[in-house]
Amino acid sequence: MAEGERLRQERGRLMRELARVKLDEIAGGRLVSGLDAGERRAATLLDGRRARIARAAQGRDEAAARLPAAEAAQASAAEAVEQALARLDALRHDTEASLASDPACLAARDAVDASLTIAETARRKAEQNAEELALKKKPYDEDPLFQYLWQRGFGTASYAHSGLTRFLDRMVASFIGYTDVRANYHMLSEIPLRLAEHAEAREAAVAEARTRLAKLEAEALDRAGIADLERALTGARAHLAAQDAALDEARKALALADNQRDQLMSGAGDPAYIEALATIAAADAKDDLATLYAEARRTPTKADETIVARIEATDKQIASADSELQRLRETARGLAERRADVERTRERFQRSGYDHPNATFGNERVIAEVLGGILAGALKGSVLWDTLRGGYSNRPPRSRPDFGGGFPFPIPGPWNQDKDSGSVRGDGWRNPGSAGPWAPRKDDDDDDDDDRKRGGWGGSWGGGGRKGDDDDDNFSTGGRF
Repeated sequence: MAEGERLRQERGRLMRELARVKLDEIAGGRLVSGLDAGERRAATLLDGRRARIARAAQGRDEAAARLPAAEAAQASAAEAVEQALARLDALRHDTEASLASDPACLAARDAVDASLTIAETARRKAEQNAEELALKKKPYDEDPLFQYLWQRGFGTASYAHSGLTRFLDRMVASFIGYTDVRANYHMLSEIPLRLAEHAEAREAAVAEARTRLAKLEAEALDRAGIADLERALTGARAHLAAQDAALDEARKALALADNQRDQLMSGAGDPAYIEALATIAAADAKDDLATLYAEARRTPTKADETIVARIEATDKQIASADSELQRLRETARGLAERRADVERTRERFQRSGYDHPNATFGNERVIAEVLGGILAGALKGSVLWDTLRGGYSNRPPRSRPDFGGGFPFPIPGPWNQDKDSGSVRGDGWRNPGSAGPWAPRKDDDDDDDDDRKRGGWGGSWGGGGRKGDDDDDNFSTGGRF
């Protein structure tokens, strides 16, 4: 840009020199004065623009200089969270191992396994009976006369008709044998409901058994000093949240400074730059200047021919500088787009929880190569995301996540599904107030059992439940139809 401005100023100087050679003193003086005034105005505008660019560049440099410190502070805070989490997980693991032979915990685990087996059997029986009884109900459901009497409550205390209506309904009932089959249909309708209620009661018993076991485990954790480690983890998470916010602000400030500088460098939206170019162009486009240039080319005078040749050479240099400037602007736009592509992938990376302390990647070398390809313009950000997703895995905690009432830290998984949108997000762990999916939810309803236990790791506690003599939900329907 500076070279283009210098060349245009040089062209103006050559035009003034040509005017002095070709025109008389009065005409040449007027033309030179006009050119001088236009150039002074353009120079003033361009000087102001250069000052604004310098200030924008300085602001961008200052914002960029603040970013590494913010990133380092955030990385240090994230490492502190990982260390605090590792210490807590180790204590939970050691405590769990110490209870492996504890009689009270063994009995509580057996009670959980037994109740879980019964609950699974009850739920399976409820589902199977619902399907079987639905088939047996189908003929009654499709009989219009039977349904007519059933919906009117015929034969029950709710039947409210009399007179001719009652007489006709009795005739219909006698015709189809309604009295003989109504009781069967009633049972076919009620048994699935009773089975479902029984299954829910058995599942509630599982929750109660788990709560009793969790209480024993929580007491052991308290004796081992878990409270101090939990407080340390809470403090580390709060500090990380503050550093996350500071880093986010630093990135926003840099993005704003980048945008302001880029706008000035491109010339778009800069009235002063546009006016300066227009002023120079207007001065060069004056009729008498054009005439002067044409006459100089027609005459054999050596002086003016030399100046014309230099003007033509300058015009070519201006065109070359403008072309190079356009190329550089396009390169800068491409770099900005690739950078934005990587930043969008980074945001998606964080939203998905891929920066979770327990996240691991088995393809770091490939990730580095893909990043290099994106910066070189050979690959798109979607390739980076596919590479990250392909290499991601989650390292489970050493301790059982539901041990002692729940792991106090969110773990990536489908339980992070958003209730409103249905989308799965993995960045909930960044919220210092969040807990694991097995921990008590103080912001839910008042159902203590439901809040206390959200389900076991892998669906069971002691290896999937016991089979054999206990594979019975202790429920009888009183007969089958």
